[in-house]
Amino acid sequence: MTRDCPCHSGRAYGDCCEPFHRGTPAPTCAQLMRSRYAAFALGLGDYLVETLAHDHPDRGLSRELGRVKDTQRFQKLLVLHAAENGEEGEVLFFAGIFGKGTTPSKRGDRSFAELSRFTKEAGAWRYASGELVEAARLPRDPSRLDRESFLRLSGEVR
Repeated sequence: MTRDCPCHSGRAYGDCCEPFHRGTPAPTCAQLMRSRYAAFALGLGDYLVETLAHDHPDRGLSRELGRVKDTQRFQKLLVLHAAENGEEGEVLFFAGIFGKGTTPSKRGDRSFAELSRFTKEAGAWRYASGELVEAARLPRDPSRLDRESFLRLSGEVR
């Protein structure tokens, strides 16, 4: 039985993010971002740490990153913008996430949009940082969000 990729690409997991999870480097920063979303959904903490930039502060959190799937349901991913310039890249995406907590404070919509920044290290894309805007501040239809409107919402452009 073929299962759909947790990155919501519409492709089979084996033809989408699984090769990256097994060690094949993602050829673009957008594909790395999709594979990281899928890794959160699957609880692949080691992969999440391996794909962080070497100076990222979360490099020691493999166990914690792998447990995110236990408290959140990953329902939707929209890649809204992706660009690469040499060794640097960025991806703007919307992540539809639902908290599975047993209390009202941990349950409910945890969706957000993020402008992620990536860097190439030793020829492989790595997640460097990201600016996040929670769902409550996003337009009703997040698919209409573009880079400039995201920057205005995040406060980077006034």
